This record gives sequence, structure tokens and C-alpha cells, in this order.
Amino acid sequence: MKTPPVSKAIVLCGTEQPDIPGRVLIAGPLSVEFDNGQLRYLRVNGVEVLRAIGFLIRDRNWGTATPAISHLKIDQRADGFSVSFHADIHVDNQQLAYDATIAGTKDGNLELTGTALPKTDFLTARTGFVVLHPLKGVAGFPVDIEHVDGRKVKGKFPELVNPIQPVLDIRSLTHEVLPGLKATVLMQGDTFEMEDHRNWTDASFKTYVRPLSRPWPYTLKAGEAV
Repeated sequence: MKTPPVSKAIVLCGTEQPDIPGRVLIAGPLSVEFDNGQLRYLRVNGVEVLRAIGFLIRDRNWGTATPAISHLKIDQRADGFSVSFHADIHVDNQQLAYDATIAGTKDGNLELTGTALPKTDFLTARTGFVVLHPLKGVAGFPVDIEHVDGRKVKGKFPELVNPIQPVLDIRSLTHEVLPGLKATVLMQGDTFEMEDHRNWTDASFKTYVRPLSRPWPYTLKAGEAV
């Protein structure tokens, strides 16, 4: 039996679903795409600084739940932008909602906050922020690391694919974007750690909330904010 031809979209992306560009928001030298609650392709003066930032909910099997966005407000001004929205998540008979705000200022600063409130007990493998660093200008380059206990050390993003987490117990990461210009990602609310996303054929380094050394999946109790 003859195998039907595979489309170019399937070969390149693994899906026929088109990649629809998000809304581009501008704050001084910073630009970013807003896409269904996440930010993608954060650039400063045209140079990619971060691949993505998102407040993500993973189910017990690491599936990423798709949020139903409501009350979305986007305010693009001459001196920056602000975004706020409400998101509802339904997985099986479990429910969780979260509220998020995003603010970009003319000096290139970007702040995201997210608060999740389970409406029922919610079994999750991960709930919280995830940050993706790109590879270009990052892989093999220096990074200043601040740990959750306040220790500050100098390190490097892995040049070759690293099968284990290259950085643990993270509070902030700082790397040089352009000569004389550094970008700092400060993460609060929990302990973060980094994995080399190239192990899963993704062109990024992923910093995520809740260390994998802790048990998972775990239960978010109904009515207790995250």
C-alpha cells in the first residue's frame, strides 16, 4: 500500500496548524509578541533576548493546558504598554483560574505577575512561570547567576547539549545582549532551575519553576493561591 505524501508543514513543524503571529508590543528599545497569554521573541534593539515567557499549567502527565482568556486589556502607549487578563483552565474535572499582568516601560524593563487560584483540588506537574533563553549569542557565553540563598557566581550557558540541569536554585540570570548592555531575568515566588531544552530538540534553554527534585505530580489545594 502506497504511503500518502507528507505535507511540508508536517515535515517542518509536525502540525498543519499555522503559526499565527501574535500582537507586537513596544516599550522603548524593547519589542515582544503577545500570544494567548504568553510573550514570545522579546528583542532589544532588534536582538533576541528571550524566546518566551509564560505562566503555564501542566497536567499530571506534563501536557500543557490551553487557557481560555477573558477580560483581556491591552494598552499600547507612546511610553510603553500594559496587559491584563483572566484565564480559566479545565483539565478533566479539575478547574483552576489565574490572573496576570504585564507591563513594559520606555527604559526597556518588563514585569510579569501571575496568581493562580484553584477552584478544585488540582493535580499538576508544574504551575508557574517558564522562561526560554535563545541559543544565538547565549550558548557557550557567560552568565551571572544569583541563587535563592543570595550567593552570586559566574557561569556559562552550555555550549554542547547538557543532559542534566546546568543551573539549580536560581533567583536571577544576567547575560550580555550587546556590548555594554546586559539583561537580567529576576524570578520570584519559588525556586527556579534550568534545563537544556536541546535535549527535546527545542532551540532554547528553559528556566522553570519548582525543582524536579521535588515530588510530582503534586496537588494545588482548592482556594489556596499560587
